[in-house]
Amino acid sequence: MLHTLPRPGSGLQTLPGTGQVLPLLCPAGRAPDPGVFTAAVARYRALERLREFRSRLYGCLARRADALFELADAVLCADHAVASLVQLCLEPEFTRGHGSLYDALSAGRIDDEQLFSLLASELPPAVDGPQARAWIAEHDVIDRGILEKALSGLPADDAARVRDACARWSRLRFAVDATAYPRPDAWCSPGREHVHNGACHCKGSSKTAPGWEYQFTAAIGHLRTAWAALLDVARTTPATRTAQTIAQVKNVLRRLRAAGHGRKASPLFIFDAGYSAAALADGLLGCPAHILVRLAAGSVFYAGPVTWEGKYGRPPRRGAAVHCLEPADFAAASDGSGPRGRKKPLPLNPEPDEELTLPDTPLYGTVRAEAWHRVHPLIHGDRGWFAGRKHLPVLPGTLVHVTVEQLPDGRDPHRAMWLWHSGPGPLSLDELWRAYLARFDIEHAFKLLKGTLGLTAAKVRAPEQADRWARILMAAHAQLLLARPLAGDLRRPWEKQPDPARPLAPGRVRRGFRNIRRELGTPARVAKPSRPGPGRPKGSSKGPAPRHLLPGEADMPRTANTTLTRKKVKT
Repeated sequence: MLHTLPRPGSGLQTLPGTGQVLPLLCPAGRAPDPGVFTAAVARYRALERLREFRSRLYGCLARRADALFELADAVLCADHAVASLVQLCLEPEFTRGHGSLYDALSAGRIDDEQLFSLLASELPPAVDGPQARAWIAEHDVIDRGILEKALSGLPADDAARVRDACARWSRLRFAVDATAYPRPDAWCSPGREHVHNGACHCKGSSKTAPGWEYQFTAAIGHLRTAWAALLDVARTTPATRTAQTIAQVKNVLRRLRAAGHGRKASPLFIFDAGYSAAALADGLLGCPAHILVRLAAGSVFYAGPVTWEGKYGRPPRRGAAVHCLEPADFAAASDGSGPRGRKKPLPLNPEPDEELTLPDTPLYGTVRAEAWHRVHPLIHGDRGWFAGRKHLPVLPGTLVHVTVEQLPDGRDPHRAMWLWHSGPGPLSLDELWRAYLARFDIEHAFKLLKGTLGLTAAKVRAPEQADRWARILMAAHAQLLLARPLAGDLRRPWEKQPDPARPLAPGRVRRGFRNIRRELGTPARVAKPSRPGPGRPKGSSKGPAPRHLLPGEADMPRTANTTLTRKKVKT
């Protein structure tokens, strides 16, 4: 098969690395333009990579594959934000009826392990595009030859820890966070619980709404962009969230090893506040992975006990305490106005083991980071992850305190940031605080999934249908990431020209995906013409659907529906 590259003239050239002869049209006696040829080769390889990904993605769809695949294409090619499922059947890319759309979500089946393995093998290298790789090349100043000579005389374990600490720019970073799938009025949907939703006040000030919760794992790049590669998703519940999170991280590590990623350096998993740092450190103990967790204010960590020779009573269990508080909180603790109404004065924190000061950063002004090494949290054996254990572990790690002069929008920071790091070895303070800020790239992915691709727009009844819908959107988001080098800048007249040093936003890539799809084709089979079925027999009835109450609502009385009168109707 011959592929014609856009070039005037005539001639034949071979595509580098493939041995395939491509007809290149060039004027007689004139050498081909290297820049045009390089751009054409890069576009050809990006097309082939995306076409291969779509073919393997089609193989992950075990049942109702054609309808599910066309559903993902309809999401990608729609020229509007997805507001409902039935609108997608009107897109030209979905060649089937609206009944097959709902049937695909109800009776379809997706091989989760095959799909997540495909995403783990293809997406992590794609997060850092050409702009990020050029930026990394400017900042990576470690001479590997000198480093290996310096490590030649060290033990193997110590040398491996030093190499892992120096592999900052080749380390894969993953953000783990959950988002709500609100279904407040779906009384017939099982499995609903009160999940955190910042945009809802359905239960007072707790910001919770009835619905489902989905926890995503996404690869994030070194250059702060709006892109994050979604690799895994799981529907979580509050009772089993910690165990599900640990299992999710272990599954991602297993798939990365199978794909050949992350062999040079242990990956870094970043969590926001709300996750138990001690439980994650204990559950991932022995795994080749670093974890970074944001801590709630008021957390307490302890240094190792100080021992001495001789018998002077019972040895101490722990050393000096480090409280995650600000200096003003220590002064207010004596009069009862401090955190949790504490009346006894707190001793000041010991001096940090390591300090870092970065003056005049572009977004945050002066940044100061302090670290206490080899400190451990206080573990309670009567509740939570460690309930029922006779021997409680000691989990040492690094406590990091980060303060900034200002926020990117110019506001003064209302509080400092406390981070907890645990892993095979120490990492630099500069890498830790910057890696946590990069975690917010997953928030852009959530905004795209909900606001544009319609994650919460599908009003399905069963949670299994929502699971399939979430996986279809993950596959669509992955195709946007792979199509980023192929998309043109199709901006509106009122939109600004994008920065050439940064990649296009996901919304602009989606705007031109219909043009890219014409070059890719589709592995889905052509829809067969069919006639409507007989439908439900006349006179038969399924009866009312069963209703499922939320946890804690079994004994709550229900008010009868009253008919609205003219006085009760709002005007």
